[in-house]
This record gives sequence, structure tokens and C-alpha cells, in this order.
Amino acid sequence: MRNKKWSAGMSAMLAAVLLLSGCSSSESTPSSSDKDQGKAAEATEIQFPLEKPVKLEILASTPPQVKKNYNEMQMFKELKELTNVDVEWTQVGWEQLAEKKNIVIASGDLPDAFYGRGVLLDQEIVKLGSQGAIIPLEDLIEQHAPNLKKVFEQRPDFKTMLTATDGHIYSLPTFVERDFNEIPSVLFINKKWLDQLGMAVPTTTDEFYEALKAFKEKDPNGNGKADEVPFSFLFNNAQNGSNSLAGSFGIKQDDPRNNLYVDNGTVKYAPEQPEYQTYLEYLNKLFKENLVDQEVFTHDQNTYLTKVRSTDVPIGAFFGYSQRSVFGNLNEDYVPVPTLKGPDGKQGWLRMPAAVVKGSFAITASNEHPEVTLKWMDAMFEEMLSFQFEIGPIGVTVKENPDGTFDKMPIPDGMNSGDFKHSEAPGNGATVIVLQDVVDRLIDEQADEKREYYEMYDPFASKDVIQDMLWSAEDGEKLAAINLDLNGKNGYYASTFAKFVMNGFTQADWDNHLAQLKKLKVDEYVALYQKYYDTANGK
Repeated sequence: MRNKKWSAGMSAMLAAVLLLSGCSSSESTPSSSDKDQGKAAEATEIQFPLEKPVKLEILASTPPQVKKNYNEMQMFKELKELTNVDVEWTQVGWEQLAEKKNIVIASGDLPDAFYGRGVLLDQEIVKLGSQGAIIPLEDLIEQHAPNLKKVFEQRPDFKTMLTATDGHIYSLPTFVERDFNEIPSVLFINKKWLDQLGMAVPTTTDEFYEALKAFKEKDPNGNGKADEVPFSFLFNNAQNGSNSLAGSFGIKQDDPRNNLYVDNGTVKYAPEQPEYQTYLEYLNKLFKENLVDQEVFTHDQNTYLTKVRSTDVPIGAFFGYSQRSVFGNLNEDYVPVPTLKGPDGKQGWLRMPAAVVKGSFAITASNEHPEVTLKWMDAMFEEMLSFQFEIGPIGVTVKENPDGTFDKMPIPDGMNSGDFKHSEAPGNGATVIVLQDVVDRLIDEQADEKREYYEMYDPFASKDVIQDMLWSAEDGEKLAAINLDLNGKNGYYASTFAKFVMNGFTQADWDNHLAQLKKLKVDEYVALYQKYYDTANGK
């Protein structure tokens, strides 16, 4: 049954938000003649709720946890009531999204808008924008998006990231500012085994090696079998990969997106640096002595996490996001390992850029009501509405405390946390902006745990990171072609990294590797990123 107390409060909140962002004009629905490719400088002002309903057809990227039509969700019911905008949704699961978009775009029968976290890829934004299939939004934002304008004032970098090389903004973002997610990986080690062996938590790469060697040779689990797996990870994965270890050898970042990092304003490709050679030699030493899971290059994430959780396959050390994300709760056997000092005393850790998902909302040229559509979307950018569209309604999935904080509500029987979060809101599929001050009001044990790790690694992680950027169509095509051969899933980097770690390599092998990188246009690859990095940083 609907929570009437919450519903009344929600209605009041929405009414205040929408009235403040509206005006007193008697005209409620703009005619199609007011539209000029998204330029609304002279368009009639809009006040919600509209006197006459407007119907929109929207294609939505939908997470797998969503089990019902968006129109049946509490958050969208309330939004419809307060705006009088009626949406006919085409909800497409993440796995089917690429195929569905290709069909829709090829047919030319476009929806009025695309909605949902990452519904459009960066290259699709640029391509559809340049073709006129989606319209520029900057003038509409100025006229009809007070909530988004407020965010841009607080975070001008967002506007920069959303602006294409032709100067237009074609899409709106999803962003939930959990700063601790910038440090995705934590190195955990089995403290129970260390205690059994009389060893301390390692602080250097040499001590880590000695701990792994003891795990293999001295039967720390005491079952009389040599069944311990000293160390496991998932190759080139932000949360579960060994990428952060590269920092101990002088590589400021081993970014799994592109293997690039910034050193005093200069973009560098990590796998061609001499420090990376030393890092690979260290991993080869571990692999050669069977101190590393021999399946690190072949197992998938589900298999990897199953191993870590299993009591049948004892793991000594592993990379993960947090203990609660891996085990479901705190596991007292494991503790985090601090940033290890390498052979030259260097320390570093992987930092990923803030996850601004640019292609989360766009209005197409088929839309007869772009002003209404943009204002409808902007209503969801009000900070508390964004919070609820992402986490679930206040009074349903979370409760507000007298001090302004929020507690998660008990999960109903027969549901898991993901199902509950997505029962009355789009959750992970929402187009929202939730900044840190609102995020911090949610009392969340996993977030508190993750923040402890963040504070431990943050001082050692480079703050100069390469943000995701909107490339020009021409540069995007060049980048895609190089990246496929160089950094693709089955590209040169992946195969060479695995070969060098498993089999070892000579100096001649390394020299040949550097020559092959040149043939694969690594210099052009780096130069493209340098150009966009310089532009983004006002150089």
C-alpha cells in the first residue's frame, strides 16, 4: 500500500521544486514552431504541472534488477502527477541495448529521448549530434534547467566534459559522487595466516613476496596439504586487478581503461616505460614460483570471486573493492595491506576518475516538445529527487532521521538489496546527479568501510588523472582503430602482458616489445590523449 505520509511529503517537495523552476505564464505547452534545434531562447516559459498533458516516447537503458515498467514505480508516478508529462517507455536491458539502439537508429524512427545511465556511448553522442539526430541542449539548459545550472556552477568541470568539440552539449550525465570510488581496489591479505607464521603485514614488495612464499611452503591453514593459493587477482580490472602494484615500481597510474597516466603534465603509455619492465619482472618472479593463481589471465570475475569466497580454495592475498562486497560482511581473517614500497622506495596506487557517465540523456530531433522534455529531466536533477531516483523513495527504501541523515530500510522477505533498491526507482539505471554532501547523509556500512580504505590509499594515488572526453568524430575513429589493436580485449597489450608474466622475457624481448608498440602507433595514441588532456586543462 502506498505510504500516504511519505507521498504527501514527496508531493510537496516536488511541487516546490517545480514551481520554483517554472514561471507564471499562462501558456503551458509550447507549440512545435517554438522549437529550433534545441534553441529555446524565445520559447514560451513552462510551468508544471502542464494544463494539457504532453506525451513522450522514451527509450531507456534499464538495469537487470528492474522487474517492472517505470510507470508502475513510485518515483515516476509522483513525477507524472506533478508534471502532467506522460511517458511511454521502451525499456531495454543492458545486454540488449547495443543491438536495440542500432536497429532504432538505422530505422530513423527515433524516440523523443534517450534516458538512463550510459544509454549512449561517447562516440554515439558525437556521431548523432553531428548528424542532427540529437539536438544541442545548451540553450534549453539556460532557459529550462535551473537545477542543472546550479550543478554546473558548483562543478564547472562537468560542463567541460559534456561539451563536444563543436561547442555543443548533446547529452546530460549521471553522476553519483562517491569520492571513495576513485580508489577502486584494495589489497587484502590473510592476517590469520600471517599470525600463524609469526609474520607482520608486509610494507614492501620484498616483504609481500616473502609472505606469499611462506603461504605456499609452510601450510598456514594447517591441513597438511599444499593447497594454499598465495595470491590471486583478475587481469587488468580496476577493482580486482594487480594494476595498483605498478605504483610500487614508479608507474603513477596503470589505468585499465587505456594504460595511460600523466607525469607532470605529460601523458605517458605505461607499458613502454622502464619502470613497467621492472613491474612485469616482479610479477613473473611470483608466477614462476607458483605464488600467483595460475588462472589470473583466464578466469572471469564470477570465478575469481567464487575462489576468494571459497573455504575449499584457500587464498592468501587478493584484490577487491571491499570486504562486504566480496564476502557480504566483514571477514576478520583478512586485513588491508598498505601501499607497498618498491625496490627504490616508491609508492603509488590506482586512482580512477570520477565516474561522470555523459551519455545518460539526450533529446532527438523527432521530439516536438524539447523544452518540456528538458524541464521534465531537470526536475530529476533536484538534489533530493536525484537521491531518491538512485537509492529509492524516502519512506520506502530509506528513512530520514531527525538529524537529516538516512538509514536503509529493512529488506523485505524474498528480496535482495538490489531488488529492493530497484522496486520503486530506476536505481542504477537512473539519470541523476547526487553530489558528495547528499551521498554522505546516507548511513551505509559498506560506504564507511570503503572510506577507511580510501583514506589509507588516497595520499599515494596520483590526483592528475585522464578524464573521459568527447572526441571529435575524426579523432574518435583514429583512436578506436589504434585501441582495438593496442589495448583491445584480445589486443597486443593483453597478450604480451600475459606472455611476459607467465614465461618471463629477456632485454631483447623488451626491446622488440617497444618496437612493436611503435608499429601499433602508440605515439599517435599518446598524442591524441595529450591533445585532449591539454584542452581539458586549459592549455
